[in-house]
Amino acid sequence: MLDLKRALTASEVEGIIPKEVDKIIQKLVEYNNPLRQNLPRKPGSGSAYYVNRRTASGTPAVFVNDTEEFTEATGTYTQVSFEYKTIGTQGKITRKARKIGANYVDLLAAEMEAKAEEVRDKEDWALLWGDKTADSKQFDGLYKLCDSSNIFGAGDSAAGGAITAELLDEAIDAVRGNPDMIICSKRTRRRINALLQQFQRFVNTVEVKGGFKLLSYNGIPIYISSNVPDTIQVNSDCTAITGLTGGTLSALFIVDTSKVFVAELTPLKVEPLAKSSSQFDAFDIYEDITLVATDAKAISCIIGIQ
Repeated sequence: MLDLKRALTASEVEGIIPKEVDKIIQKLVEYNNPLRQNLPRKPGSGSAYYVNRRTASGTPAVFVNDTEEFTEATGTYTQVSFEYKTIGTQGKITRKARKIGANYVDLLAAEMEAKAEEVRDKEDWALLWGDKTADSKQFDGLYKLCDSSNIFGAGDSAAGGAITAELLDEAIDAVRGNPDMIICSKRTRRRINALLQQFQRFVNTVEVKGGFKLLSYNGIPIYISSNVPDTIQVNSDCTAITGLTGGTLSALFIVDTSKVFVAELTPLKVEPLAKSSSQFDAFDIYEDITLVATDAKAISCIIGIQ
């Protein structure tokens, strides 16, 4: 992959960046990243992605006599908007670096590769922990979008507790729909693996989009994210996360990706900047995206995992 069109699909650089680079950068970001490849992405438009959420009426379907009329009982709809937010970074190649060592195209490719990884990491963090209330530049991530009734504590104190098969099954059952993604840290994956072996269950793997083979629990693939830390702190009754650092606990998300996806206004893009100095050639890498949950109960979360 390091050789992925190393010369940016062009034998020479025209202007600064050939048009094909956007697609190459997107492939670089997806390389060895099953989570990004398997969380659906849908094109968007306008200033936000809009979803109409239905609340069922208080009167269910009923039996009636032959001449009896049905009573009208229409559900209500609430429009929820998910605003697009911009994630990006800027890279520069210095004039002197162009004269020393590698040729210009290789330098540019290496810098773009590194900057693309920075955008990928920030996007990954935002999909989990984004909080538009704390920072209006962000969109809400899985933890903020999850319905409060679908947040489960691994314990009943700030010390958290061990993850159990019963707790995992309860969190899976709480997802409205068919959950097809578990997201956690490497440490938590080891805990789940130990659970499966403890109960003499088969440790199975499933193949997901991109050809990745992942450990699974009850047929649901387990995705790893470096942005699910093992340093989380929870409140005194383990019902909410109070900090992502300074603790010793972790968290786990369960998602139905038919109802949770990324909407893209601008897919990952590279754009050269006008030269303002003889010292640099600069470029921006950015995207305009948001995380959409058509149903807040399509997500569940376990917090306080030791």
